[in-house]
Amino acid sequence: MPYTNYHPVYLALEGRRVLIVGGGAIAIEKLNSLLASGANITVVAPEVADEINQWNEAGSLTWIEREFEPTDIDEAFVVIAATDDPELNAWIYALGDEQLKLTNSVDDPDHCNFIMAAIAKSGPMQVAISSAGCSPALAQRIRNRIEREILTEDIGQLAEYLGNRRPEVKSTLPNYKARKAFWEQVIDSKIPHVLATCGTESADELFRVMLRRAAFAASEPSSIDPKKVYLVGAGPGDPGLITVRAVEILRNADVVLYDRLVNPILLGYAPPSATCIYVGKERGTPGQSRQDGIHSQLIRFARQGKLVVRLKGGDPFVFGRGGEEALALAEAGIDFEVVPGVSSAVAAAASAHIPVTHRGVSTGFAVFAGQEADDGSGSGISWKAAALMPTAVFLMGVERLPLIVSRLIEEGRDPSTPIAIISNGTLSNQRVVTGTLETIVPLAVGVMPPAAIIVGEVVRIREQLEVFVSANLTQEASIALGSSK
Repeated sequence: MPYTNYHPVYLALEGRRVLIVGGGAIAIEKLNSLLASGANITVVAPEVADEINQWNEAGSLTWIEREFEPTDIDEAFVVIAATDDPELNAWIYALGDEQLKLTNSVDDPDHCNFIMAAIAKSGPMQVAISSAGCSPALAQRIRNRIEREILTEDIGQLAEYLGNRRPEVKSTLPNYKARKAFWEQVIDSKIPHVLATCGTESADELFRVMLRRAAFAASEPSSIDPKKVYLVGAGPGDPGLITVRAVEILRNADVVLYDRLVNPILLGYAPPSATCIYVGKERGTPGQSRQDGIHSQLIRFARQGKLVVRLKGGDPFVFGRGGEEALALAEAGIDFEVVPGVSSAVAAAASAHIPVTHRGVSTGFAVFAGQEADDGSGSGISWKAAALMPTAVFLMGVERLPLIVSRLIEEGRDPSTPIAIISNGTLSNQRVVTGTLETIVPLAVGVMPPAAIIVGEVVRIREQLEVFVSANLTQEASIALGSSK
């Protein structure tokens, strides 16, 4: 069905007159929502339900015991037609709409110039859900789910706590952007948890420390230059592994150009007003033409005076083509800053309990672009160097694993050398497959990119660490089981 594209607003109804025509179940449903608003509510109906009569006797509303008259609308700010007579409701709507009143004919979208949303509320926090009149039942179902899963009592308590401290923050941080960044930091901090578990006094201790730090930072010259383009490393996948500097820059971004391997959660650090553009390269897409398009966008947005963030998985200068983008910006006369990130070359190995260097085992490591693996006819990987390296790390190479293994063995690497493949490193769905150069290919069937390949004796360290980790987990499980008895 065609529907009206309503614009959601919140009305301050306290002290304003709201007219409800009708005294049955439909009117009660609307009154349950309106009574808490502080509105001056008048109900016009020859008869009303007992509940409405009780509200009248308690002074919560005024009941006029008669039929509706057109002059009832004159002093009203909001008019709600809630009778069981569709023709009467339509007439009331026509009268109200003619006088530019906010008028709603219940369950009749064609005779409404506003609709009442299903409201989920916790303290000062409110969420209004509307289906534009298409399905009020669905809107109510979604409201119930929000109340149950999101808008908990803790959220209402937090909103009230933050609201009470707005005047202090505004006087301490006069600059709007500084205040906005501060509030984002507070919401992301331990304060919500401390408030819910330990109370206001403990939360205030943390709050005062954060506010003092923010005031000091605001007094210093800003370290973020809006005339720069920032080439930012997003880390290996786990959103907790992004750097503090990267988050600071994202919170000030106007435009974010992000790659396929960037965790979507990180985009939440950008302001709601920021434009986030996906520029990831997919297999089969011409790489250089796509890269040239990214260069053009970086330059175009920077020349528009926007603060541009190029957000890349891992580190921008480790197989991230960040160097190419930096050169393109330099040639265009645009200043830039590189913000390093945690590369999956070391992070994926670490999350799998594999140190890329280890005293007495490996004194160095090298990182190779696995997708450059060829049969030796091209100018890709130096296989002799890779075979001699104590620890060799291959990124973006899981689809060329058979070739990588065979070339390393051809150049003299012992076929019994241990190897590990870590898929989705640092994430909750991380998968680790280990073996040797001569056994790994069939073991790795089904392993999907992104994946890091680690070749070297350091892989054996994982076996020792895993025994320790497994023992600890068993001990913790035993303690938990004992405490539950």
